[in-house]
Formats: sequence, C-alpha cells, structure tokens
Amino acid sequence: MVEDKGSTHKPRSIGRRRQDVEINEALQQYRQLMDIGQLITSEMDLNALFGVIIEQTNGILHIERSTLFLFDAEACELWSMVATEMEKNEIRIPTDVGIVGWAFTHRTVVVVDDVYADDRFNPDVDRASGFRTRNMLCLPIRNRQGEQIAVFQALNKIGGAFTVRDINVVSALSHYMAIALENAALYRDVKRYSRRLEETLVRFETLNRMKAELTKFVPHSVQKMLESRPEGIPLEKEAREVSVLFIDIAGFSTITERHDHRLVNDMVERHFSAFLDVIQTNGGEVNETAGDGLMVIFDSNTVADHAGAALRSGLAIIAENRRINQEGRYPWGDVLLHLGVNSGTALVGCTRIVSPAGDRYTYTASGLVTVLASRIAALSSGAALYCGETTYQQVKGRCTATALGKTAVKNVAEPVAVYAVNGLEETI
Repeated sequence: MVEDKGSTHKPRSIGRRRQDVEINEALQQYRQLMDIGQLITSEMDLNALFGVIIEQTNGILHIERSTLFLFDAEACELWSMVATEMEKNEIRIPTDVGIVGWAFTHRTVVVVDDVYADDRFNPDVDRASGFRTRNMLCLPIRNRQGEQIAVFQALNKIGGAFTVRDINVVSALSHYMAIALENAALYRDVKRYSRRLEETLVRFETLNRMKAELTKFVPHSVQKMLESRPEGIPLEKEAREVSVLFIDIAGFSTITERHDHRLVNDMVERHFSAFLDVIQTNGGEVNETAGDGLMVIFDSNTVADHAGAALRSGLAIIAENRRINQEGRYPWGDVLLHLGVNSGTALVGCTRIVSPAGDRYTYTASGLVTVLASRIAALSSGAALYCGETTYQQVKGRCTATALGKTAVKNVAEPVAVYAVNGLEETI
C-alpha cells in the first residue's frame, strides 16, 4: 500500500458521518414541511382540508392516523370528521374532555405513550371510529391573534414512541394549519355571503317582476306612495280637491251580447290603450276600470290645473277615438263614448271591504263629485264631452262650451248644470 503523503484530507469519524446524515435528513424534512405547507394552505374547502392535513401529516410523521379537531365557540365543543370503515362521521366532544380537551384547555402540547393508562383519555372516540389508539401526540393550534382555534391529534407512531423531533414537526405544521383554517373560514364566509347575495338578487328580481305585473293593476299614485313609504301607505282617506273624468263605451251591453267576446275585448284594449297614453300625458290617474268604463282622477296643485287637465284629456280621447274608428270598423260600426268631468272635494284614500274571505282595500276618490262625474258622463252621447258647473267655472273664458242648462240626474236631489265642451286653449 502506498501512502499518499501529499493528501491533506483526514478520514471522517463515525460521529461526523452520523451528524451529516442527520443534517441531510433534517434538510429533507424541512423541504417536505415547505411542500406540505404550500399544499395545505392552497386548499380552501374545509371538508377537503381535513383530508389534506391528515394525509400529509400521516406521511411525514409516520403515524397510523391523525385527527384535526376544530373549536366551535358557540357550542363550546371540539369537533372533527372521523373516518369509519364505511364513511366519514362528524364527532363532537366538550372542550374539557379527553386528552385532546386537556391539551386545548391547558394550551400545551401533550404526549402520551400509553393512552389507556392515562385517566384523561376518552375511549368514546375509539368506540365511535372502531380504531384502537396506543399512543398520542396533541398540539393546540393558534391563529395570528393567539386564539386557540383547533387541536391536532397524532395517533400510533409507527415503530415506537413520539419524539421531540415529532413535536417540532407538528409545531411547524401547525402554523400552516392555522393559516389554512383561517383561509377556509374566510372562503366559507365568502361562499355563504355570495349565496345569500345570489338569493337576495333572485328575490329582488322576483319582486321586480311582481312589481312590473302589479303596476298594471295598481294606480301610479299608489306606486309612488309605496316607494316613498315602503312601510305602508296610510289607510285613512283625506279630503282633497280633484277633477274626475268618467269614460265608457256607448251601447256596450248590446255589443257584448251580440258579438264574439274576443273581438269585443280587442276593441276595448285597442281604444283604452290609446286613451291611457293621453291620460298619463295630462297627469291623470286611472283609478278604476269596469269592463267598458274608466274612472280617472286628476289631482294637481290647483283646481284650475286639474280641471283643465281633465278636459284636455277628454278632448284628446275624443280625437284618438275618432282616429281609431277611421282606421277600421268593427261589425257594430263606430265606437262611441260617454265622457263626463266634474270637479270638487272628494275623500281620497283606501276603502276597506270586509268579508269572511278576508279584507280587501281599494284606493279611490269617493263623494258627490265622483257620483256627479258619472251621471254627467251618462248624459253625453256620440263621443261628446260634458262637464259640471265647478269644472266649467275654472276654465270659462278659455274654452269653447255650450250651456245645456240644468238637468235632473239619477239619485241626485237637485238638477245640475251641464256644459258641452267643444275646445280648450292649450295654455290651460
């Protein structure tokens, strides 16, 4: 054997080589810890997180089983998903029961080499899961605020007892677990919020659709009142100055009796749709419909304003009716109208109708002014517009009208003055 006198390397001792192996193993374990940490913290679903943590820690610690118990502050319990032979079951234990509870309440790591020799051990979990525990390592998990949010439990170290190195590994992993649990909780809250938001949006869209349908039946004034007072509109009627326009189709009963109902309905919809545009343009409110009739309320700042608006609407409706008649005739000929306007004080608000089937409310204007508007309309013929004395007095000198004298009307003691309105200045 030839001695290499020029070599400066000395043979490494057995202790040094063992130290190198331990350093390499430690580095490998740290790399594993980083990989596991990234894997754990990337999982947002809490149910899936249980499986990821258990799978990864079982491998790095060389144990048979592990469990992650979460703290339920409302119930003051620790709970987890435990695998049985057939499925996963949720188990719950009080925070002061068992070795897990002791570790949680005392905020410290616990290592037990023989759990059945330890009075703190709770065998109920073994009985529930069908698993036999030999030894155990429990470590509380804290969030960034130092609050205890969980306990990690490692069971049955393969090949021996738990070591200080195992405690260090679990302690390092617990930081990742804490981050992952907080992320999962935030993700769960976001999902719940998103679900509630989606449900709210669906309800909102449903309400909007319902509102769109209801607006076909609910007067616009009631809609505005509900929008300004969503808690409910006042049910008491109040005395207000209004002008009321009544419109109905002459000879409607005879037309309905002799002709197809669908054709009659087409006539009503066609004419009244055109009338509605005129009414809304002049600030009127269709308050009631009754087959062939419309009751329209005009309620603006002054009597002169709403009286003029009601007459302007009536004259425009006559013009629209004439135009539609010229476009095409129905089998019964031209559609002729009765139109009457009256102004005065009315009780405006809700009328309550009580019945065994339930109460019903209608929003209307009631009183003599409404009755007279209806009676005056019944006097008109051939699509002429009639009005009462109060209405005429508000617009005289600015309209073309013919006095028809005082006329007796149904169920009214005194005759009423009636005027046939032929034209109205645009400034009214």
